[in-house]
Amino acid sequence: MLGAAMPEVRVPRPRQDEEEECLHCAIVAMVEERIAAGGADAANLASLIAESLVDLILLVPEKEQARLMAHTIAALGDLFLQKSGADGGGSGSTH
Repeated sequence: MLGAAMPEVRVPRPRQDEEEECLHCAIVAMVEERIAAGGADAANLASLIAESLVDLILLVPEKEQARLMAHTIAALGDLFLQKSGADGGGSGSTH
């Protein structure tokens, strides 16, 4: 269920300057830099991002992992529909 409270992830707190940077923006900027440098394979980049999501899911207690994975997959689908305009709502950009 997308609206349900998600499990708390237990990871070290980031430094003050890292908190101020938008994680989404940082990831997008990194991907765009790799593409701009040339030779970036979109399928490979997507696989690396998926691997990072798996690593994140594995940080939560085992009993909560399936729910977090389901939430992540649902969010992926919802965000794709919003940003592609397929839901009729336009761009839906995060920023």
